[in-house]
Amino acid sequence: MKNGCDICMPQHKGYTITFKNKQNMEPLLPYFSTFDNNGWMKIDNSTFWAEESIVFDILDYLEAHFDTSNILAASAEKTNQAVHESNMLPVSALHQKKEASWIDTIIDEDRILSYFQPIVRKNGEDLEVIGHEILARGMAEDGSIISPFHMLEAARTRNRLFSLDRAFRLKAVENAAVVKGKMIFINFIPTAIYVPEHCLSSTIERINKLGIHPGNVVFEVVESDEVQELSHLKNILNHYRDSGFQYALDDVGTGVNHIEKTDYLQPDIVKLAREHVDGITGDPGKQKAARSLLETAAGTGAKTLAEGVERKEDMDMLSDMGYELFQGYYFAKPQKEPVQAVREAGDDCM
Repeated sequence: MKNGCDICMPQHKGYTITFKNKQNMEPLLPYFSTFDNNGWMKIDNSTFWAEESIVFDILDYLEAHFDTSNILAASAEKTNQAVHESNMLPVSALHQKKEASWIDTIIDEDRILSYFQPIVRKNGEDLEVIGHEILARGMAEDGSIISPFHMLEAARTRNRLFSLDRAFRLKAVENAAVVKGKMIFINFIPTAIYVPEHCLSSTIERINKLGIHPGNVVFEVVESDEVQELSHLKNILNHYRDSGFQYALDDVGTGVNHIEKTDYLQPDIVKLAREHVDGITGDPGKQKAARSLLETAAGTGAKTLAEGVERKEDMDMLSDMGYELFQGYYFAKPQKEPVQAVREAGDDCM
């Protein structure tokens, strides 16, 4: 698991490239001579270090003129170019990193947008907006919107998952003021966090600086990568709770967020996954999963939230079961401005 924090996250500086099987870097020297010496360094006849942009420029040339199965590469900083061969990969693996390099611009230029989706509570026949989940989107150079899934995949390829997750969190906090005192749900990826006291410091400082009440902030565990050590995740969540915040477990009932994990993590809110919500009125299996989560939540004191609600009958059944909070397209899609109220189920939002 690769980790980082606000203080110690290493930046991507360049690559050490090693030629094997009697190949050497001599044919590349005329090409390198066109660059400033600060951008590359010859280590010996079969090894060099170069900035990432230079390495990416020569990938096609290497594949055309060398046996790339015998050329190895590894990320390295100029001040520490030495890399053991066991930690190196075929240079062809850099193509994937090159194709994902657009995510660096998104992060470095802070091209992150916030979209809001309401969290509602049912009071009789009325629906009350009690908060919003703040969802991240990226903005491409042409102004088009990039989904968080594509950004996270690119960041994972570039080893910048922490940087992107941090950018998501800070942008969500920055834009939370428009919610005006309601609850805000902010996603975070626990595998991107190593030492919570350091890695979460800038997020917590920003919340305090903006005067957002900690009790209105719910940090939501999104496990796109499974945490191998639950004690590590519990440590992160305890740090949030000790700082006055709440935390929620997302997509419970599917994948890595199984129902049994709820009992150990003791979240304030558990979110029943969309897979168990959509069409629940006609599916006994989904009904069983929903009741199972209710029983677990009752034992831990957690509130229950059904996400992915798209039908009135599903909401009504879940409400009759005992679910307290709801979220989904039935109420509102994620949008740039938070809705202040829902007139009635399924109607346009105000």
